[in-house]
Amino acid sequence: MKEIVPESPRRVIVLGPEDVISYGCRFEPADEAPSVRDYWLIARKHQRKILACLVSAVAVSAVIAFSTTPIYVAKATLMIERKAPQVVKIQQVVAEAEEADENSYYESQYQVLRSRSLAAETIKAQKLDTDADFLKQNEEKFSIAQLLLAPIVWLRGLLPQMTPAAEPSNLAGVDSRLINIYTGLVSIEPVKRSRIVRVGISSPDPALAARIANAHVDAYIQQGFKLRSQASEEARKFLEAKIAELKGRVEKSESVLNEFRRSKGIISLDEKENIVVDRLADLNRRLTEAEAERIGLEAQTRLIGSRQYDSLPAVIQNPLIQNLKLRVVQLEAEHAKLGERFLPGYPQLAQVKAQLEESRSRLSQQIKIVVDGINSAYLTALGKERDLRAQMNKQKSATFALKDAAVEYSILARDANTDKQLYDSVLERFREISVAGELPATNVSIVDRAEIPQRPAKPNKPLYLILGALLGLFGGLGLALAAEHLDNTLRTPEDSERCFGVPCLAFVPDVLTLPRGPAHGRAPSARRLAQGEAKVCLTGKDIQPNDRRLWLVSEIYHKLRMAILLSRADQPPQTILFTSSAAGEGKTVTATNAAISFARMGSRVLIIDADLRQPSCLKVLKVQSRLGLSDYLANLAVLDQVIKPTSVPNLSVLGAGSLPPSPTELLGSKKMTETLALLKQRYDFVFIDSPPVVPVSDAVVLSTLVDGLIFVVQGQKTPMPVVKEALMQLNHRQSKILGLVLNRVDMRSAEYRPYYDYCHSQDYFPSAQSV
Repeated sequence: MKEIVPESPRRVIVLGPEDVISYGCRFEPADEAPSVRDYWLIARKHQRKILACLVSAVAVSAVIAFSTTPIYVAKATLMIERKAPQVVKIQQVVAEAEEADENSYYESQYQVLRSRSLAAETIKAQKLDTDADFLKQNEEKFSIAQLLLAPIVWLRGLLPQMTPAAEPSNLAGVDSRLINIYTGLVSIEPVKRSRIVRVGISSPDPALAARIANAHVDAYIQQGFKLRSQASEEARKFLEAKIAELKGRVEKSESVLNEFRRSKGIISLDEKENIVVDRLADLNRRLTEAEAERIGLEAQTRLIGSRQYDSLPAVIQNPLIQNLKLRVVQLEAEHAKLGERFLPGYPQLAQVKAQLEESRSRLSQQIKIVVDGINSAYLTALGKERDLRAQMNKQKSATFALKDAAVEYSILARDANTDKQLYDSVLERFREISVAGELPATNVSIVDRAEIPQRPAKPNKPLYLILGALLGLFGGLGLALAAEHLDNTLRTPEDSERCFGVPCLAFVPDVLTLPRGPAHGRAPSARRLAQGEAKVCLTGKDIQPNDRRLWLVSEIYHKLRMAILLSRADQPPQTILFTSSAAGEGKTVTATNAAISFARMGSRVLIIDADLRQPSCLKVLKVQSRLGLSDYLANLAVLDQVIKPTSVPNLSVLGAGSLPPSPTELLGSKKMTETLALLKQRYDFVFIDSPPVVPVSDAVVLSTLVDGLIFVVQGQKTPMPVVKEALMQLNHRQSKILGLVLNRVDMRSAEYRPYYDYCHSQDYFPSAQSV
């Protein structure tokens, strides 16, 4: 069976097997991802903290913005070209930047604009080290902003004391501290995708800022001239010394070359070399021919040595010898023929024989002449070959000597030519640099000179205020989240079931946080209600028609009454214990108000003050009684003596009585059990106000004797670990926990803002009637 609790649309009371709300408690919070609404509620909840941070940050920003000395920024605009105008076609000493290195070139120029040397030159040129206006802007001035920043300045002042102080140095005769101040005033702003750069100078004095800005860009241009002229002058001096050195080298190399020519007798090496080579080639050709002729004759002499005369070419080609050979053959044939016919001595035969002998003699003589000619020609050819070879060897030696001389000559000539070319090149470059150093061309031009600024650039007061507001807002949100994270109190009914598994039966607002009635006046009953222990629902006749606060509180307890009555399906719990985790959470007030609410519906109700240590029920109900529960349990009084009626119809009270030495033993005694059984027969409902759970164990003992227990927690005050400890103690004894009541919640907080808005509604507020 489920019942929706009236005060919380999301709260569900779940009844256990015995028609009582679940006795067990859950002590682990459920894992739920926070939603945007949760963050919004946190912001609404801590809106005062956020607003305080926002106002504080805006106030501090305003103080800093309006107390800071205005700073004016004067800007001069320059256009920087990569190359200077080409007046003459002469290469500069300083190399021009390549297209791929254009970015690095401009970055280098920006660093030059920020350089300390340029700052020192400007300070010297403008005599800023003695300028009162320039020095005055750096003096310490008292302001609220400096007062706020004093701790930071003090901490920064401690750092130099921890390290040895460095002696101030000078650059170009200017104190480095002045240079540090000056460089802090310079700002360089390149214009994207252009060759324009803006040079700004910050100063409290606008006229001084403009003057320094113009002087800075002028000094930059002059420094460019100076750097180029300095480079040209250094190059000119270097080349001048180099020219003298090279001139000496040229003279020395030419002198060595001439001396070599004279010693070798060389006038024109190329022509002489050609003649020697041609002669060597001619001798080689002639030697080859002589050698070939000698070889041919040598072959014929070998044939002569072997008497093979007929194989000699001269013999074969000689017509006389060939005719003689033919004559001899013919005569031999004729002689042989005649010899066959005639006897020796025959005249004709003798005549033929004589002719044959004469022909053979003439043939031998002719062959001998040819052989002698061949031998003579061979000897001549051999001698000619020998002579030509000797001349050839001599010519080779002359050629090799000439080649050696040519090599050395070429080396000396090349050295002399190289020295001369280098000398001519350096001399030409020296003359170019001398001319280029006198050119006034520059690659920097002033587009706009700095003018006196009319409005300060800093402080940007709207920006300061906006940043302060953002800082305060985010700081406040951070503080709110931190406070929410550190807040471990039980704040809403949802926290009860989410963290402990215990339903919240009702939440009782703090009266002073409820909206007032239409009369805008606080009724006497409301004033009494707001005082200490008197925060109880009074009888209907005490509630004024215009007292909305008391009516709303009365309705809350009506809802608590309905939650208790519906906590069982067949019969509501008759004995109910009210306790809390610690003192001061309002359990007595809650028990008393619940008892009054039940009594006003006609039920017989008894409220027992079981807090035998610090009783307060009689005081709250304004009842006088000396005897009470402790006296009855100690058999010092009868029951009718200790029960007293109250001003509320149907409501009686049983006070605590005398303070006993051991309250726990009395409350856990058998007579206490019998007393509760007896009171259940005489009254419809018995409400017991017990001590808190954590300090003492009285409530834990009583929780085992009653039909149900209501746990009272002061909302937004009691830490969850304390509530958890108390519930664990009750859970160990299987206490019948009906639910939890959040007491004295601030209805103006973000968690209860919707309920607070509903409280303003006039639809259900009674105009003039009792409740």
